[in-house]
Amino acid sequence: MDQCPICLRTPPSEEYIEKHHLKPKCRKGKDTILLCVDCGDQIHQLFTNKELEKNFDTLDKLLAESKIQKWVKWVKRKNFGICMKTKKKR
Repeated sequence: MDQCPICLRTPPSEEYIEKHHLKPKCRKGKDTILLCVDCGDQIHQLFTNKELEKNFDTLDKLLAESKIQKWVKWVKRKNFGICMKTKKKR
């Protein structure tokens, strides 16, 4: 993955990348996209699994949401350039 499709930052390594289920896995979702862990975490902080299933089951729908646009604007203003944290080890 060259850039995260949400924030357009470049993850420095695979540790900073995660699969995001467009329809939550707990709701039988199978389609995934690759995101940086920051955007993946932010999506799950902003929306419940029920909201994700009903309203944000495509990348375009996520990108059109004002809360996501606010997140992208914030993270770009901070000028981090790369992801801020590594994927949590489980």
